[in-house]
Amino acid sequence: MDTALFWRAQNQQRGPVGFLALLVTLASATVSIGAPAASAATDTAPDCSVTEAADEASAASLAAACGDPVEVLSRRTESARVLVDSAGVRTLVASATPQRVRRGDGTWSAIDPTLRRVGGGVVPAATLADVSFSAGGSGPMVTWRSGAATFTLGAPSGGLPAPRLAGATAVYESVLPGVNLHVTATAEGFTHAVEVLTPAAAANPAVRRLRYPTGGNVRVDRLADGGIRLVDAAGATLGVTRAASMWDSTRESERAGEVLPGVAPAAPAEPASAAEPGVASRQAEVAVDVVDGGLVVRGDERMLADPAVTWPVFIDPPFNGLRSKWAYANNANKNWDVGNRAWVGRNPYDGVLYRSFFDFDTSAIRGTQVLSAKVTMKLDHSYSCDNDWVHLYRTATAGITSASGGRMAWATRPLPSSTWLDSWEGHANEAGGCGQTQPDADAVFERAELTADVQAQATANATTYTVGLCACNPAGEYESSQGRWKKFFTDRTYLIATYDKSPNVPTVTPFSTTTDCYRACVSPARVRTATPTLGVGVSDPYNGNLRTTFEVRTAASETASLVAGNAAAPVTTSAPGPATWRVPSGVLTNGTSYYWRAWSVDENNLTGQPTGWQTLTVDTAAPAAPTVSSGQYPEQRWGAVLGTAGTFQLGGASDVAEFAWRIDSGPTTTVAATAGTTTTATASATPGTDMVHTLAVTARDTAGNTSPTRSYQFWVSPVPNKYAHWSMDEVSGVTAADTGGGGSARSPMTASGGVSFGPGYLGNAASFTGGGSQLAAAGPVLDTTRSFTVMAWVRASDLTTSQVATVLSQDGTTAGRFTLGYRRSANGGAGGWCFAMRTTEAGTPTTACTNGSSWGLPSTGTWMHLAGVYDTSTGTIRAYVMGDPLSCGGEVAETAFTGSWAATGSFVIGRSRNPDATTDHWRGAVDDVYAFQRVLSAAEICQRAVE
Repeated sequence: MDTALFWRAQNQQRGPVGFLALLVTLASATVSIGAPAASAATDTAPDCSVTEAADEASAASLAAACGDPVEVLSRRTESARVLVDSAGVRTLVASATPQRVRRGDGTWSAIDPTLRRVGGGVVPAATLADVSFSAGGSGPMVTWRSGAATFTLGAPSGGLPAPRLAGATAVYESVLPGVNLHVTATAEGFTHAVEVLTPAAAANPAVRRLRYPTGGNVRVDRLADGGIRLVDAAGATLGVTRAASMWDSTRESERAGEVLPGVAPAAPAEPASAAEPGVASRQAEVAVDVVDGGLVVRGDERMLADPAVTWPVFIDPPFNGLRSKWAYANNANKNWDVGNRAWVGRNPYDGVLYRSFFDFDTSAIRGTQVLSAKVTMKLDHSYSCDNDWVHLYRTATAGITSASGGRMAWATRPLPSSTWLDSWEGHANEAGGCGQTQPDADAVFERAELTADVQAQATANATTYTVGLCACNPAGEYESSQGRWKKFFTDRTYLIATYDKSPNVPTVTPFSTTTDCYRACVSPARVRTATPTLGVGVSDPYNGNLRTTFEVRTAASETASLVAGNAAAPVTTSAPGPATWRVPSGVLTNGTSYYWRAWSVDENNLTGQPTGWQTLTVDTAAPAAPTVSSGQYPEQRWGAVLGTAGTFQLGGASDVAEFAWRIDSGPTTTVAATAGTTTTATASATPGTDMVHTLAVTARDTAGNTSPTRSYQFWVSPVPNKYAHWSMDEVSGVTAADTGGGGSARSPMTASGGVSFGPGYLGNAASFTGGGSQLAAAGPVLDTTRSFTVMAWVRASDLTTSQVATVLSQDGTTAGRFTLGYRRSANGGAGGWCFAMRTTEAGTPTTACTNGSSWGLPSTGTWMHLAGVYDTSTGTIRAYVMGDPLSCGGEVAETAFTGSWAATGSFVIGRSRNPDATTDHWRGAVDDVYAFQRVLSAAEICQRAVE
């Protein structure tokens, strides 16, 4: 959005007239609302032949992709358009008169009053008024509809002949002797005028008192200025007429322009028409009365009887829909038909002074920054053959008081006692007295005063900008100078304003936890680096390219000392997006607080508001190692027995945010610190093994600095050797005694399903035949949520009948918590000795299986010593196989496992429980079974195996 953008380049290359032509071309182009605009979010190439888009975002995207201005359809009205250029700058093109009409299907069309026959009537192609004219006959001359309201106007002669169509005019010839009737469609209504061809026709009383019957469901009111107002049932104004007037067909050049001495006059200008007077026409006011059932128009009898009148003479009034936003005033406060021309200066016909006023819809630029503004007009006629001046003012009070080209009282908007905007000099004499008919001229008002004034109105959120055109200078001089008489086309009068919006206030983004901070990442922030990266999210209402400046000061004030900043090299960003800047090294010091903020500037050097002041404190010092204490497990002293829950009190400095701890090589646990003069936290753990353990603790402060590790060694006293032991030395019966020690409650086993006792590995053993044979305790032997060890001597007699053969297990409600035994699927289907546990009762077992590398794969007829270990402190399960009681050699398989499910059913020898069924029966002998509520080392397992 800088000043060397597309439209500005066009302006420089073409000059003001060429640039105006470009804008007017864009403003008058009409394309269907349904025309698609390519989305920048897709990979499809945009269709750059499209000149409009549904909304501002789509228009900006298409303009940026194609490099040409795009109109915003949501901003289009009858008299205003907004276009977006390739850099996002908007341009408002507002006209004083309607330029287009919206059809019933939502599309737009340029106003086209050309008449055509449709059905039984005559209608214009595209105007703002729903009017139809008579195709001949006894019906109304004009029918005007607006919603439920209808107004009809009949002809003064009753019936009408079929009309001759000439562009926007329907001509009904000889409606009275020597009188033609012209009905003309306009942008917002219609005009009707009788054409009196001869003095004889003018003498007809029916001509001097024309009566037009009215009908429909609207009320017809006469206004104080001589005009007519049509009012619907709800009290709304459907349309108005300006005060009626009449004019002749005089074409002498000296009436409307100077005659240069010695210059042959050119051909006279175009004559008067039924639509408007000619340049040199004589005019007179016409009285209009509202009578029951009609309008009575009384022409000026003196003018009709004047032998100097040039025939034909035309008598109107026009009807309009209050859509045009311009009006005129004259110092005689007389009603005159000025057509669609804005009169300025001293009328050469009667010496009356004229001024013209225009309203422009400026809703689109409220609250914006106006980059440039101009008012452009097309000069139709000037009295002078050479340049002469006209001045533009912004009126002291906004808004004209008589729309659609009506007359305001001379004192309503006094000039020049208003804001002067600019002046322009030019000429376009078409009366022929200059030796040639001079072409129309482009008047452009574009001084800085105009831009500044439009800016003031935009800042005040004004929706209407009203300007007045006067021949007078700011001192009130020269208005009576005949040479300054001019007429401008009202339908080619525009306010053109390019505008932008300042960037939005940036949004502050938190510091990065990876590099800069930890817990206090937003203001007031604590950072662990002296070169933090400041970050904001930048955006712009019109998505321009932004330059973002950061500054760091010693206090939250723009007068405080500047510590660091990037004003010399702002961060360039395409909005919306992030903007970041790293504070250079050597400017921030540890332990000091600083204050920073950021703001953005766009390509038009519009500066957005800054963020609020943000506080950061530099903290690069690591906290001291935390303190540790425990009542259950004091440092380097024998503490509580194995299985006792321990509480460790952790302490640190006031800025510590959290502590991280672990025991030995176990998992790390992070706990939040409780704030205070010193921070505290609690670590709770129940050691899984006895003897020596180490609690490693670190502290991390709010900035993310980590302390040295505090190593706290504590000694766990062993539990008295508490275990269950079934030697299987029974010779008969159905009970296997528990001969365990260490104060264990006795858990005898009960045999069922054909268990027998006979010679085993150490004395006798229990033999299982599969099927339903088992030995089961009355309840649980182990707390399966804690560490434990189970083991037994086994000799398989059949390893082919079942996929799984279970030696030891403990039941849950529907499934066993663990199994120790044989699995055929292990080792690629070769089989293996395995220890398995379930995380949940419905879960799939996690298995650790030996691979037979030392003692071979499982086989029948051979005694093997099996053990299974669950170690909660390391989160693992282990399977042990020992085949040599002399050397304690064997194999170990380990698998990670965690899960706190408690199996509270029977401890069982000879089978397991899968969900809701006992299964996996053992076939063979089992001897010397142990169950310990602790983790046994390999040496202890071996020792028990050979006892």
